[in-house]
Amino acid sequence: MKPSIRRDLLVALVSSLVVMFVLLWLAVSQSLRNLTANYLEDRIEREIASILAEMKVEGQDEISLDESHVDALFHFSFSGYYYQISLSRGDTVRQLLRSKSLESFVLKLPPLSVGGKQRLLLAGPHQENLLVVMRAVPLRQHTLTIAVAEDLTPIDEDLAAFQWRYTLLSALFLAGLALIHVYAVHRSLAPMGRIEHQLQRLEEGKIERIDEAVPQEMQHIVARINQWLEKTTLRLERSRTGLANLAHAMKGPLSTLSQVMHHPGVMADETLRGEVEERLTSLTNLVERELRRARLSDHSLPTRFFNPEKEVNALVRTLKSLNFQKNVQVELTVPPNLLMPFDQEDMMELLGNLLDNAFKWCDGRIRVEIGERGKECFFVVEDNGPGVSEEQMEHITRRGVRLDESRSGHGMGLAIVSQIVEHYHGRIHFHRAPSLGGFGVEVALPASS
Repeated sequence: MKPSIRRDLLVALVSSLVVMFVLLWLAVSQSLRNLTANYLEDRIEREIASILAEMKVEGQDEISLDESHVDALFHFSFSGYYYQISLSRGDTVRQLLRSKSLESFVLKLPPLSVGGKQRLLLAGPHQENLLVVMRAVPLRQHTLTIAVAEDLTPIDEDLAAFQWRYTLLSALFLAGLALIHVYAVHRSLAPMGRIEHQLQRLEEGKIERIDEAVPQEMQHIVARINQWLEKTTLRLERSRTGLANLAHAMKGPLSTLSQVMHHPGVMADETLRGEVEERLTSLTNLVERELRRARLSDHSLPTRFFNPEKEVNALVRTLKSLNFQKNVQVELTVPPNLLMPFDQEDMMELLGNLLDNAFKWCDGRIRVEIGERGKECFFVVEDNGPGVSEEQMEHITRRGVRLDESRSGHGMGLAIVSQIVEHYHGRIHFHRAPSLGGFGVEVALPASS
């Protein structure tokens, strides 16, 4: 099982609540039982005092008790109130007096030394629990032991009813506190869910930084993430700017050298000039390709979210204005409000190269379809131009990233497209357009790229 802060907190909090309520329940129950026993003992002590006050000594070995002044509850059979008095000398019991409520039942009392006092529980006439208080006092050469008992059954029943009510109330309080703790933990950890959502939106390019309005314990982490994002963005911008400057710096001298080669009188040798021109062209293409590959490898974080409906319409309008003499009709199919988790610049370069090739080779009609299929986003660009043969199609597919040598006109643009697709771990498929009959390209990119 994976570690979970939420689960660990809830288990710890709920467990502590359960332990606390159980201990509290035991403490309250035991305290009530002790309090009740102490109260009964005090009451029994008063009964003992009143009974002793009504006793008389007759002769040397006999005592009597005036029962008319004793509590009437001692007169009813098995009333729950009992007394038993014994007069003994040594281990011999000389006389035994019992309350009428005991009838023939005799309390089995333990021996007690003179002057001693004891509280104990005994079984009554009907096996009920009796709280018994015993006292042993000296009487001439004898020991007078008096025991008064009270039935605990009504007290136990009341205590049991109270415990059930207390247990139910405690369970309700426990459930309420547990829900409060669950809510508190959920609310305390909610910022982590918001941060996770913002990280997802950041990955999709919808936002550029994480909101720092988070609890104090998370502010340092969020601030560090935002600092890393800023450094990454600045590093990416510097890299792209440097690459663009390098491209311009290298393309200028190459262009100048190419112009010089065509100057009259320079390199009269046609063979040598043709070889140098070929090398210059190859070097120019190589520089363009490697600069784009370097830019793509530096692309570590999406900076924008691509909206094909908006961007492709603008791109089509631009290409139509550049190719106004061809009067190209573009059939564009894009679901409304579709957003793709790809860098806008990369997608504009990919579609720009595909559409530029299509405008160049079409015979007035182009079909563009963009959408989602499962967990992939796809781009289809087809034209009604001459297309390529089956042999050339196989050659294009087989040659892979060296598409710049596969066929004049489709080469460099498709090489750039292939690099972008490779960067996003996608697939590219060349085919003959089934409806238009010309050249067709389908690109599929995983939406989680």
